Amino acid sequence: MTRPLLILIGLVFTGLAIIGAILPGVPTTVFLIVALWAFTRSSERLTRWLERIPILKTALQEARRFEERRAVRPEVKRVAVGFAWGSAVVTAGLSQSLTQPLVLIVALAAVAATVVMILIPTDREPPP
Repeated sequence: MTRPLLILIGLVFTGLAIIGAILPGVPTTVFLIVALWAFTRSSERLTRWLERIPILKTALQEARRFEERRAVRPEVKRVAVGFAWGSAVVTAGLSQSLTQPLVLIVALAAVAATVVMILIPTDREPPP
C-alpha cells in the first residue's frame, strides 16, 4: 500500500475510534488497532500524535496489548458483548416491530460480536 493511502486509512479509523470513545455501543479498540497498523507503516509522527489523544488512552492500551499478545482481557470482552447486546435490546425496544430490518441487522451484529469475542483468545494477565 502507498504511504498516502495508509495515512488516509489511519486518519479515518482514528476518527471512528474517537466517535466510539464518545458514543456508547460504538467500538473504539478495533478502530484503533487499524489506525495503529496504518500509522506504524506510514508515519512515525502520526503514530506519536495518535498516542497523545487523551480520550483514546485506555483503548490505546488495549489495542497495544492486542498487538503484542493477540488476546483480549475478559473485562474488555464482557463490555464489548454487553454493549453489542444492549444496543440490540434498545433498538428492539424503540422499534415498532422486531422484524424491521434495522432490528435484525443490529441483532446479527450482536451475534457476530459475541462470536468474535469467543474466538479471540482471552488474556488473563492483569494490565500493567
